[in-house]
Amino acid sequence: MDGVGEDTTKYRFGKGTLRPYNLDEIEYADPKSKPKIDIILPVSSFKGTDKDRPEGATKPQIQPGLYQQNIWLAEKGQSQRGQMSISQLLASFPQGIKDFAEELEVQAEKLASIQDDPRIVAAYYCERYEKRKDSLSQNKLKTGEVTNLETDVKNLERNDGLDADEELDDESTKDNLFMYKLIFADLLGHQQLLETEKVKQELSRFVQSEWRDIAVGKTLTFDRGMIIPSKELKNGEICVSWLDEQEKILNFRSPFLNSNGLCVSNNKYVKDQLGPDGESLKGIIVVNDEDHKRIQARITELEALLVDVDFIDPAETESERQARDYDGDCIGVAKASLYPNLTAEAERRNLPQNAYSPTVKLKKQSFYDPTDGSQPPFEKIAIHMSDSISVGIINNQVTALEALESEIEVLKTYGNLEQQSTYLDQVSSHYQSLFEQEHDEKPKPIRAEYKPFMQSVVALAENPNRRREIIQQAMDVNRLMYREMIGEGCYQNQIAVDLFKSAKKPEMDKIRENSRYLYRDVNYIKDKKSSSVYLSTGITPKGYSPVELLINQSNKYFQESQLESRPIVQFKDLFKGVEFTPQQKFAAIAAKYEFDQKFNAAVRASRRRETESGPSAIVQTDSGTQLSITNLTRYGHPLIWKAQTLNIRLDEIKFTNSERPHKLLAVAQIDGEVGSDGKPAYRNLGTVSQQSMTDHNLKAGMTMQGAKLLELKPELTRSQAKLLFAKANDAALAFYASIPESEKLASAAAAWNICASRQDELEVARKENANPQAIAKKVSNFAFAAFPNEIISRLDKLQFTEPKLVTLLHEANQFLGRDWNDHEKHPIEIRASHHPVGHERHVSRLLFVQDSDGEYKEFAMLETRTAQHHCLTHPKFCHQV
Repeated sequence: MDGVGEDTTKYRFGKGTLRPYNLDEIEYADPKSKPKIDIILPVSSFKGTDKDRPEGATKPQIQPGLYQQNIWLAEKGQSQRGQMSISQLLASFPQGIKDFAEELEVQAEKLASIQDDPRIVAAYYCERYEKRKDSLSQNKLKTGEVTNLETDVKNLERNDGLDADEELDDESTKDNLFMYKLIFADLLGHQQLLETEKVKQELSRFVQSEWRDIAVGKTLTFDRGMIIPSKELKNGEICVSWLDEQEKILNFRSPFLNSNGLCVSNNKYVKDQLGPDGESLKGIIVVNDEDHKRIQARITELEALLVDVDFIDPAETESERQARDYDGDCIGVAKASLYPNLTAEAERRNLPQNAYSPTVKLKKQSFYDPTDGSQPPFEKIAIHMSDSISVGIINNQVTALEALESEIEVLKTYGNLEQQSTYLDQVSSHYQSLFEQEHDEKPKPIRAEYKPFMQSVVALAENPNRRREIIQQAMDVNRLMYREMIGEGCYQNQIAVDLFKSAKKPEMDKIRENSRYLYRDVNYIKDKKSSSVYLSTGITPKGYSPVELLINQSNKYFQESQLESRPIVQFKDLFKGVEFTPQQKFAAIAAKYEFDQKFNAAVRASRRRETESGPSAIVQTDSGTQLSITNLTRYGHPLIWKAQTLNIRLDEIKFTNSERPHKLLAVAQIDGEVGSDGKPAYRNLGTVSQQSMTDHNLKAGMTMQGAKLLELKPELTRSQAKLLFAKANDAALAFYASIPESEKLASAAAAWNICASRQDELEVARKENANPQAIAKKVSNFAFAAFPNEIISRLDKLQFTEPKLVTLLHEANQFLGRDWNDHEKHPIEIRASHHPVGHERHVSRLLFVQDSDGEYKEFAMLETRTAQHHCLTHPKFCHQV
């Protein structure tokens, strides 16, 4: 700010929600002085006031009053009515999921029925994309993610995106938009590119994502709006303008930590929902901000009037239960009558005797040292604030605990005696193993807060008269322990989300210790993030928590999608009739080479992120060879972080999979360490990177003496991998920009010609009697990246009009010897070959022609390198034969 007011030399930063209001209606304290007011800003919206400095603030504090200032005002986003996924809620409400199971089952049935037809999948892809796009506010927020992301306008500050449900796609917004335009144009045209590898990969990713979202309930949504407060509303009241007045309204805020956060409020219309024009403000939900002081005053006033008071001052107000503030927060809302089981469970779980203890919200801790007023170096504060991992770890643990707590209720309500007994055996066995670890060579003591619970569970499990009542008593004890742990997790989470604003750190050692106490891994929390899940196999649940029950239901319908692609050479006629010069072709070759180099580096980095976690070590052997040793934290060699000299042996990793593909394990003696027997102490160090193994032809059994640690590299981040893809895309765009407008179509044809050059997958497949879908196909990313609009422009007209037929003299030709009239047209169908391995027409596409009796009979094979159309093409596509 600068201007006429005080403190003109200091800039101040503020943030909050602005709402339209007719400021002419303001009442002035002095009727004779009514200066024009343009904007009202609360003092609390200003940040960096420096008021916590022990020696006093360095800046004058802003006081309430009238100021004449010049300000810079920026808009981050506008309120809008959208959709918010409720998947975060499901783990906490084992009875509530009954309201959603049928809807998710219908979705799974529908997806299973359409997932193998590229035309139907493509239409569904466009439908889903358009629904997501409609939830956006004039493209101000990230396109295509709204129903999948439960973040609000201030997601960056709150780290909401780290919730397990909030995984961002690696594909850029721009690429999502291009693929939508391409697929939509192809559907409107002649469906010519639906079986390119590029489109097939996009549709396969879409189908995979849909299965994953259905399985974990991510497709279930409530309405979403930005909240503003109103003094006209009391605790327990809300104003949602698009829902009927007096309706009960379910409402929650993301991130959702426990069942306290799901409120059931009465819908009451108030004036604060209206703009100056008398119309409802768009995309806003009005909530109460009544605090305990006002509730107590209301109770006192009613008692003074001798009115029976049918409410109490609750342990937490609705604002506290949802940790609401008003600088961009959004909440999800729905009519409670639509979800009777969820509503009843939410009301029951939030009765005073059933609710979780309130989560203590600590005062923000200043970075100033209270003893001398000094501040840590800027770098240290920046590192503190950059901790984006703790929130995710804590949230996942709280979700796991809630799932295990809900599992107990499911087993108590619906489980038979055998299931309940098996559960108690598993829990008791785990606790007994923890007791044993207390007496190991390196003891692992159990925290005093939780050990009595475990001892009680084990004692009940060992009761010789273990009836159903005893088992359920043990379950109740275990549930109480989980509730205590959930409370601690919520407290630590509150600290973690404030890392941007407070010097206090969450106690991650307690969180890590608590993870030992869970009797099993709630694997869906991690597995749903896997890049391979719901491609060939689904998530495998290990228990009876609410989401695991939904996953089991979806798995009954899941089958691997059979979408297929064809070699890019079959699409070479897309730019048929467009001429290009040798110079244009050479330019395209050079640009494609640069793009491929960058794109392939991005792909390698992206794959590394999936298989290599934590920091890696670069070591140099005495011969000068540099090796990358990855996954150091998985193996936990304690001496690697300050290593000087390493003696390394390479061992074979016998069991590998797509998530752990490394074949060599580095086993190392560091800095001459010896064991108790006086011999060199070799410990597992980490995996040898795929690149190092290939570059240096490394084999199991090799040894290296006297290697030096050159560097410890941090884990590759998502943003780094995305940046590499962006660099490849920038190279393609730069090439496109360098082409004169009059030459762009010809250059596009040249690029497509290069990308659709000879490719022998089908020939190889036929020779080896292999499935052609198992052969990797060219995607031609360069052509799509450099010339998206030119490719789309070719789709309104059928380009592939001249398929070549072969094997006409084969005995499989049911029209062998027939004379054809050149001017006569016949309905045809194109089908996948049914011939067995070894047959000349195996792994090919066949042309069937309708005979005079109306039956389609086999005629010829489509030559594998020429233009083709879909299998099972509708008979309306008639060609002269």
